[in-house]
Amino acid sequence: MNLATERREDITLQFRSARIALPLLIGLSLAGYLIYEDINRNGAALLSAWNNLSVGWGAAGWLCLAVLLMILREAAYMVQLRILTDRRLSWRAAMEVMLLWDFFAAVSPSVVGGAAMAVFMLVKERLGIGRGTAVVFTNILLDEIFYLAMLPLGLWMVGYEGVFRPLAHIDSDWVSAGMLTIFWSAYGAISAYVLLLGASLFVWPRAVNRLLRILFMFRIFKRWRRWGLRTARDLFITSVELRDRSTGFWLQLWAVTGTAWLARYLVLNCLLAAFATQPLGWEAHVLAFARQAALFIVMVVSPTPGSSGVAEVGFTLMFADMAPLGLVLPLALLWRAVSYYPYLLIGVPMMSRWLKRVYGSA
Repeated sequence: MNLATERREDITLQFRSARIALPLLIGLSLAGYLIYEDINRNGAALLSAWNNLSVGWGAAGWLCLAVLLMILREAAYMVQLRILTDRRLSWRAAMEVMLLWDFFAAVSPSVVGGAAMAVFMLVKERLGIGRGTAVVFTNILLDEIFYLAMLPLGLWMVGYEGVFRPLAHIDSDWVSAGMLTIFWSAYGAISAYVLLLGASLFVWPRAVNRLLRILFMFRIFKRWRRWGLRTARDLFITSVELRDRSTGFWLQLWAVTGTAWLARYLVLNCLLAAFATQPLGWEAHVLAFARQAALFIVMVVSPTPGSSGVAEVGFTLMFADMAPLGLVLPLALLWRAVSYYPYLLIGVPMMSRWLKRVYGSA
């Protein structure tokens, strides 16, 4: 067995069926249990609501728009990859790398994501370790800044009470307070991460590199020393790659990143509009957007693969008062079916195509 074949087998292990089944099992099992409990408590009312549900061409149009928005999201990220690689990455390569990156993020804990695999794929696309690392860290930084910026915007548009009103309806004050504590802790952690990343890349790259190297030499961090030293090196390499980038370069990146995330946010708006008992007004769409800003903060720090379970439960909590009676859990599953589950299905065949292209037929 030659080295290329061995490496292909190592990568294939990242896409084994168990990794695909786990997030599906977590998300669908939890949603199924919640639906079962809901039927037991409110069976007659739910049956009446489902019988009276009318789905027409308008709903089909909103569903098609939701799918088109997910395609727009991927197209925007493909453009982002092309910009970050100075267009050295072909459209085909950008599509395959982006979809595989999304797949690996979907089967990894959200706090981990698919960054390591993305760097490897970019290196195999002949970009070099420096450029590949710079692409991934820049992508992460732009996404995290977007997460942080959207919440203040949402709070400004609809107010604190509008965003977090659903938590006030939870029976237990302790649970409600605990969830808010988790949320703001997550927001604080992401803020600290963005500040460190920004300082590492643009403000004090040498100082932060030196500080991280000293920090991870302490015995208390021995377990994570190799990871820490490698991260310090990668951050410094990225800072060198990004040092002389023009204003136009950053404006293009902000435009495509904003397009990608706005498209993803609007998917949920489309699903709510598809099954609303009456047309959603502008205020309802803005409210849904603002609440997603809060929901994604929790999802990005989720320890489960692809935020499985956390996303579904979070949806039922944040949008229960915006969904028709009996449809909040089915809508949560439909939302994930449009915005998450396709990556699990696309990953394996896309991986086969990518491996064949970068390693050849051997």
